[in-house]
Amino acid sequence: MNLSLRATFYLLFSLFVITSCSKSDDTAADYPVIGNRIMQEQDSAIRKYMADNNLELIQDFSGIYYKIEKPGDPGAFMTLNSIPTITYTRRNLKDSILDASFGSTDFDGRPLKDHIMGWQVGLRKIGKGGKIFLIIPSPLGFGNVAVGNIIPANSVLVCDMELVDFK
Repeated sequence: MNLSLRATFYLLFSLFVITSCSKSDDTAADYPVIGNRIMQEQDSAIRKYMADNNLELIQDFSGIYYKIEKPGDPGAFMTLNSIPTITYTRRNLKDSILDASFGSTDFDGRPLKDHIMGWQVGLRKIGKGGKIFLIIPSPLGFGNVAVGNIIPANSVLVCDMELVDFK
């Protein structure tokens, strides 16, 4: 086998091995970094909201901004297959309430992996009993899809959340 053919074989084999590996959902997840125009525009609006409200938040590499208000149980973190029971309030950048749980909810037993990406990222940063404040750009929320008459398309979400429990 000549050198060029051997190098091509090893490259293709390496790519096959890398792309066929699966990741466990109980380790730190790899979240997509979305670098499009909407994210850039919304990032500017989020930074203005933070400045106007004197907020100091951390930006996750996924694109969400967050502040852990209460870390919760350091030995009780969810996986993507966990079913969270939470309380939450969801607003927009104008501080208009979009929806809220009005008490604890488990969304009819829906696992975390079936919630918006921003919640998947944020809720895995706190343990059971923890509280987190999130600002979620629309591509990590509901994107360009409206949720009935409640959440308009391309909405940046401002969420106060408490992880009451999970299964």
